[in-house]
Amino acid sequence: MNKILNGPAINFDPGQFDKIIIFLHGYGANGHDLINIGSSWRKELPNTMFISPNAPFECSWGNNAYQWFELSSISPESIGSGLEKAGPYLNGFIDHISKETKVPHEKIFFVSFSQGTMMALYHLCQRNSLCAGIMGFSGLLFSNNNFKLSIKSKPPIRLYHGKNDDVIPFEQTINAYKKLKSLGFDVDHEIKDSLGHGIDEDGLEYGLEFVKKTFNI
Repeated sequence: MNKILNGPAINFDPGQFDKIIIFLHGYGANGHDLINIGSSWRKELPNTMFISPNAPFECSWGNNAYQWFELSSISPESIGSGLEKAGPYLNGFIDHISKETKVPHEKIFFVSFSQGTMMALYHLCQRNSLCAGIMGFSGLLFSNNNFKLSIKSKPPIRLYHGKNDDVIPFEQTINAYKKLKSLGFDVDHEIKDSLGHGIDEDGLEYGLEFVKKTFNI
């Protein structure tokens, strides 16, 4: 794996930031899907760089659509193998960004959606370096028999999910919350009535409050 992910960024001039928010988009989207959150948050989060990489694999239909892994099947085996395949790309990107910007890992926060949340919850706690935190929207936690033994760091986590989600059932967030809590994570969650597979204004406010709390802003 020698491909470095790339995508749109905000406030990336050297010397203008001391912390980073990385957005991880969902299946079939691209980096532009979430970068606008950075545009709306930047006034509340001074000295912050926002970057939203495209996932490593293009979707078969093109049109600038990317995926972290193929979702032809949502069986645990398929999701597990997909996460493992995509992991080196995400980890390589994190290490590259930290090295290039000289921002330490504990100053890098992740905001994720759907498949991006699967990536964040599965991989970030398996890294030796502790990240600042994870705000995960509309996702799930894949935990196989080795997951507990693979945990090397425990970042603070907040989860948000629409109760009317017909893509990933909201129960997945409740299950993730219970599992992470049982493993000693500092984790919170909220289920939003009348919300489908998406992020609403309440979710954005919930996420922004968590980021500001994490960075003591």
